[in-house]
Amino acid sequence: NEKMDEMLRKYGLSSIAGYEALKRTMGVDRLEVKGENFTAVYNDSVLEYMELPDECQGLQVSSWPFGKQYEYSASYHDLGHNETNEDCFEQMDFMVPNLYRTLKPGRISCVHVKDRILFGNYTGLGFPTIYPFSDEVTRCMRKHGFEFCGRISIATDVVRENAQTYRLGHTENSKDSTKMGVGLSEYVLLFRKPQTDRSRGYADEPVKKDMTEYTRGRWQIDAHGIWKSNGNRMLTPEEYGALPIEVAMKHLTNEFLSELYDYERHVAIAEALDEAGKLPTKFMVVPPHTEDDNIWTDIVRMRGLNTFQGQRKEEQHLCPLPFDIVKRLIIRFSNKGDTVADNFAGLFTVPYVAQELGRKGWGCELNYDYWKTGVGYCKEVEYKRSIPMLFDTITEK
Repeated sequence: NEKMDEMLRKYGLSSIAGYEALKRTMGVDRLEVKGENFTAVYNDSVLEYMELPDECQGLQVSSWPFGKQYEYSASYHDLGHNETNEDCFEQMDFMVPNLYRTLKPGRISCVHVKDRILFGNYTGLGFPTIYPFSDEVTRCMRKHGFEFCGRISIATDVVRENAQTYRLGHTENSKDSTKMGVGLSEYVLLFRKPQTDRSRGYADEPVKKDMTEYTRGRWQIDAHGIWKSNGNRMLTPEEYGALPIEVAMKHLTNEFLSELYDYERHVAIAEALDEAGKLPTKFMVVPPHTEDDNIWTDIVRMRGLNTFQGQRKEEQHLCPLPFDIVKRLIIRFSNKGDTVADNFAGLFTVPYVAQELGRKGWGCELNYDYWKTGVGYCKEVEYKRSIPMLFDTITEK
């Protein structure tokens, strides 16, 4: 084909660059594995979604590829192989109408995103800037009929971010703080496909909660996610510095959520930990916490399939979704028995958690190794759910 001829003319058959280019593919041979409550597809998700029936999904939860920033597979169909961000969203113009078509009316499509850092040596500006990827995702979804319903902010670890990007270093800040920005939050953008009956706000198939099971008290606690702590008095910064770091983190979180916030006290605690040699440079132990429902500061990054991958010494995903985020979205926006779908499934975190919560999981992935690993995780959940418990066997008798 023309692309192959162009590569041969550019690189020749003998060069290493030519060999690497020829390894890339123009598609994959579709594979599918189905279980009782999951479907895992190995394919280009754009092509796959074109073949799905209308209104077959009750909830969509996905983390979009960051345009040209990462390459997730060797296929030219991978969104990471675009030359520009505009090219990426041009591809999504084929994807999003099918997301809209396959979602039940009145239901939610959740997109997990983070804005991108553009480094000064790339832009030619000499200092880092931010590409508002989340805003572009919103524009793309609204362009194809979705209504924007909310933005959940998920606080991230600014110290860990700097250890990965070297963008917010204390040393560089001392030289010129005008070049410094702030840590980037993650977002879950909430989009709703309008319901058929526009005179009422309810979905065609509402996501109902049994009020005897999901009580008012439980709802209020879940909505705020606050665990109050009490004691005779607050610890002094010096006492924080003397505590083991994991104990200090726990007490500091409780304090931030139960007392009036004091910025100078926050700084004093961080300084006391630093003087005691307990302020890490690789992750943050004194992050701010908030009672705002729209900002999630208690997400545990280690709870995810990448932890399992690390334990098995297998390849980890570049941008994994933590279980905490997926679980909250599925419980809040879907019914038991609904199909919860992820069009960029990665390690299949969404189908994995969906099965655990009594839903059906559906996912599509273009990276074969991720897909194969995800199939294994989905089968594990299915196996665990099929094992009879002691009291089940007693009841049957």
